[in-house]
Amino acid sequence: MYVQPYLAERSILFNRWSTFSCPDSCERLGCKEPRLHVSISLIDLVALSLTSGRRAMELFRRDVKIGFDPIHGSEPWIGRLCLELKKPCPFLDGKKCSLYRGRPIACALFPEYRFLVDSPKRIPQEGIFQDFPCIQKPCSISPRRRRALQQLLGVFGKEVFLSDFFLFGISPFVINLKNVAGEGLEGIPVAENGKTTLPHQWFEEIISQRLSQGGHLDDWEARLRKLDQADGWEELVKMKRWTDQIATASGGFSSRMVYQFDKNRLRPIPLCK
Repeated sequence: MYVQPYLAERSILFNRWSTFSCPDSCERLGCKEPRLHVSISLIDLVALSLTSGRRAMELFRRDVKIGFDPIHGSEPWIGRLCLELKKPCPFLDGKKCSLYRGRPIACALFPEYRFLVDSPKRIPQEGIFQDFPCIQKPCSISPRRRRALQQLLGVFGKEVFLSDFFLFGISPFVINLKNVAGEGLEGIPVAENGKTTLPHQWFEEIISQRLSQGGHLDDWEARLRKLDQADGWEELVKMKRWTDQIATASGGFSSRMVYQFDKNRLRPIPLCK
């Protein structure tokens, strides 16, 4: 079966030439901090399913959520929908991962990849990482490990591309929430200057409510249910062959379509430049 060899091959990259290990003093904040979003792919979901012996559909309903990832920090209303692990991580057992062999790629990348995609001097100053010992005192990353991390990032990018197409029919699946900006604001404190910062949870609650009422979640769950069947895996494998080609040719994520809620259904809208 193609799935098992593929998972075994990518898992080799997880620790290849890595010298990182979580310090004993670490309270596993990365597994608990809700502001640190852990995106997963459908391949990650299959790996978790095989490792835990639980159905992918059960994992999705109990341990995964539809997340909202803003594209630009200055524009919190526009972002892409993605699959994310709930926080605190449901697989954290004390200070150990109960499904370590089948953990998602994002977990295997952290924290090393942060020092590949961002300034090593700036990262420790971010408020979210003030209490992360692995960020405040980062381990060394050899050239060989750097190449392995870059390869793993490429693998993850293709898996996310596949997941988007399998669930949403497009990648990335970007939504604009500006037209629902006035909903559910009761109880959110307003600063003295009359402005307020909406918590990320507000965005996800609005999205979850509308997706459920509009039937989108039912549609996506019907597709996810296929992953618990052999023919569903075969469909995922076939799709991966051509989405890998598209992802390679496109050179990354580039959205030409944006969606907006029309009542409880998502409709495409013109992309403003």
